[in-house]
Amino acid sequence: MLHCILFCSALAALPTLVSAQALDPAAPGAGAQAPVTAPEMTHEQKLTQYRRDQINLLALHADPGSLVAAALFAEADAGDNRRPAALKSPALLKRAQESGDSSALVWWVTAATECHTAAKTCPSTETLQKLESLDAENAAVWLLSLWHARQANDTPSARAALTSAAQAKRYNDYFGALVSLLYEQQDVLPMSNDLLNATGADASVAGYRLITAANIAVSHVSLPGGQALVETCQTKEPPEAELLADCVAVARKMELSGSLFAQNAGLVLRESLLPPGPDLDALRVRKRALAWQMQSMSELASHLARETEVTRTYTQALAGSSDESAAVYAVLRSQHVALEPPAGWQPPETKAPGNP
Repeated sequence: MLHCILFCSALAALPTLVSAQALDPAAPGAGAQAPVTAPEMTHEQKLTQYRRDQINLLALHADPGSLVAAALFAEADAGDNRRPAALKSPALLKRAQESGDSSALVWWVTAATECHTAAKTCPSTETLQKLESLDAENAAVWLLSLWHARQANDTPSARAALTSAAQAKRYNDYFGALVSLLYEQQDVLPMSNDLLNATGADASVAGYRLITAANIAVSHVSLPGGQALVETCQTKEPPEAELLADCVAVARKMELSGSLFAQNAGLVLRESLLPPGPDLDALRVRKRALAWQMQSMSELASHLARETEVTRTYTQALAGSSDESAAVYAVLRSQHVALEPPAGWQPPETKAPGNP
């Protein structure tokens, strides 16, 4: 990596070196004109060049992780005709699929990309088949199948997909794994303090890398499978017993996942389906604890971004587990914040949409 950085620096310096030679009095044909200097790059140009340098370096690798990261970093170049096709997302993702044919994460990112392009018909049948074969015990995969079937008005396939989701062993939306991957892959090219200042972010280099990784990952876990689940389970008429049981089973798997977003969605759905009783009471206790953890983590956001040690605590826990909740617990414990709320604490009330 060091050799590449030095080589790139040498290439960048070539115009300046040529101008200096032209102004050397000993050089033939030297004139008296003023030296030519390149215009100063704007902050945006510096950051764009840095991102593209990362893509260029990652594209030299053959492993699926590097290529998936390059493909996601390159999404911002979709409309730039000056970028080579080989360094744009479709080509990079295709290479990731070829080198990581057995990687469920590669195909999850593929599904996300397809859903961002054509949400009404996504994911493609090929992508769904790949995911179902590679990660059949993941309820999140079957919820994508549920969405796909509902869009095709295929009621039997939609019902079968929900049953498969209910029978799956776990729910994994890959958020933790994707954040960890994108965070680590950014290290292919270190960020200078000059570049960090150009971002305008109140963060350390590690904190900025984590923020970048999380922002990209968020857009790739918000897939329409959850929407399909809610539309299937929250009907105007009370659902029949078997459908209700499957909906509750899937929601429970979401609650037990490592993604805070999925946990909250699962709790909200199951709360709407359970009758009054001990199960509903226990769920509300869990929902209150999750709200406390999320609020506490929100209050520590500036520490997570600015303080390298706090960032390291989060990223190391995430790398070891691919579990967002494990990383959050690690940070809360390191900052001596209890995982359970104080007696009497209640989450702030959420105003209904449209209310002032």
